Amino acid sequence: MVANDTIQTEVNNGIVSATVVRLQPLHNGHKRFLVEWARKGKMIVMIGSCYENGEEKNCIPASEREKMVRAVYKRAGISESQFEIITQEDTETFDEWISNVKEACNKYGVTHFITGNKEDILDVLAQRGESLGAEMINPEDGSDFPYHATDIRKLIIEGNYEELEKLIPDEVKPILFKYSFKEIIACSKNQGIRFVKGRQTIDIIMLVRNTLDSKIYVLLGRRSKEKVDFQGYLGLIGDEIKKFETPMKAVVRTCKKVVGLEIKVLDNSLEPAIIRFSNVPNSSLEQLHTIGIYSSEEEKYAGTRGGSSQCFGVFIEDDISKYEKYLNSSDTSFSDVKFYEISEVLGQELAYQQTEMLEKAITMFNAYPKLTQKH
Repeated sequence: MVANDTIQTEVNNGIVSATVVRLQPLHNGHKRFLVEWARKGKMIVMIGSCYENGEEKNCIPASEREKMVRAVYKRAGISESQFEIITQEDTETFDEWISNVKEACNKYGVTHFITGNKEDILDVLAQRGESLGAEMINPEDGSDFPYHATDIRKLIIEGNYEELEKLIPDEVKPILFKYSFKEIIACSKNQGIRFVKGRQTIDIIMLVRNTLDSKIYVLLGRRSKEKVDFQGYLGLIGDEIKKFETPMKAVVRTCKKVVGLEIKVLDNSLEPAIIRFSNVPNSSLEQLHTIGIYSSEEEKYAGTRGGSSQCFGVFIEDDISKYEKYLNSSDTSFSDVKFYEISEVLGQELAYQQTEMLEKAITMFNAYPKLTQKH
């Protein structure tokens, strides 16, 4: 990264394309231009409305939509060097939103901006005489794919699966059918899980079944006196999600900063994702599970700054000492970062909604099979 915070993108022909897409869900029309432009150079996929959830048009979390994009690129043979996935949140005004888009375009040196949103983006920019500093491309010009994500969601709600099968990439179907289906249907009934405005965070639950004593341990830290809320409480390892950062990138960054363990993500097109700890010798392949979105408007759960948490779980069955020796926090906001025996923790009140998160994670941990392959 250079001094002006511009990312130097190495592409053979100088083409760096970008798009802001909601992908609710990703369909064959999306796949066409995502693959086409990644093959031309490098594609910056900005997942839009990343903190909108629980309503009919925004029903699939950004973390799932990222998996859909990665599944498409994996099937197409697109390497990690040919694309980057970031997030874009909705804002109160168009001025603020387009400023964020421009910032991302400048950061990555975007030469081509891909959008089929004529009414809300292309026409508005033209009327205002504004530019993103990139050539504007409408992928719907000349396209023979007449469907939009709204049509796809309608097919799901109506149960028209025969027609739906034709419109969704095969590689997206495992995520869509197993997870997104129920979210789309729940949101159509106004029963979806919503984000609460405020501070958006991730929490990490690292559970270890120690092979030496068969007991389950969880990684926790003592929240410092400088914390705004829940000072002195035991809490899960977590942090605020940064601008443009995906939840997975926040997990990797936070785990290294707060814990000292370095996560290498091997495949995030799957749920659970496949990871390993790159700085722990002879570590196994592990599963990184999505635990869920936790939101509350009550201060006793949400603290004074509001917001929501996206919770993820790392489930391990191994000799716990292999991991303990590499715990090395560079974050002063937590102390006593270590593995605590579950029986000692469940009777205590953790920060925020973390007791509820932990209870769900333990249930999932006991239900999932273990990957035993060494890497």
